[in-house]
Amino acid sequence: MAAPAPDFALQLAHVARKFGAQFVLRDVTLDLRPGEVAALFGGNGAGKTTLLRVVAGLLSASRGEGRVFGYDLKDKRSVREHVFFMTEGGGLYGDLTATENLDFTARMYGLTAPSAELLERVGLGAAANKRARDLSSGMRKRLQLARMLLAPSPLLLLDEPFANLDAGGKDAVLTHLRAAQDAGKTILFSSHEPELAGQVATRTLTLEQGVLG
Repeated sequence: MAAPAPDFALQLAHVARKFGAQFVLRDVTLDLRPGEVAALFGGNGAGKTTLLRVVAGLLSASRGEGRVFGYDLKDKRSVREHVFFMTEGGGLYGDLTATENLDFTARMYGLTAPSAELLERVGLGAAANKRARDLSSGMRKRLQLARMLLAPSPLLLLDEPFANLDAGGKDAVLTHLRAAQDAGKTILFSSHEPELAGQVATRTLTLEQGVLG
């Protein structure tokens, strides 16, 4: 793979990933420039979450190459310093309150969290002292959104950000994604909701049988 151009946020070249003998990703090639917002579509089992986990440095590619802001995907520490990954169901500590989850995230980045302000922005001001495990699925998603707002990472990876949210929550996601784009961040997110995704995405991608189209 040629040396990356400095103006690329993400470069993937023929990336594949298999579990056992089964390939989930077969041949994924993709370039994203800073500020692009790409929506990733595909049926259940198409490999969307696997692709996001490879880019986030949580899984290694079985073959192929990739870079995040010039850092090789094999350099997992550097990649993770540039990526925020919002998973569909995880990323929170159940025994910690909403405020404590944000404070912990802030410490990971060497920041001081404006926790009360962030929780108000995502509609969780009244749940500041509730443990994450006691929040509804929609409230947990809002808490993850607050973590995203806190993260300084230039590349945001979001796995089904609209899932488990009511209409107000989905509108909040759109609002904050637009704000992140205005701030110059690059966003790659998976979705099953093309009408919503189309309101913010500058590009649409489809993953079928492990191949990006």
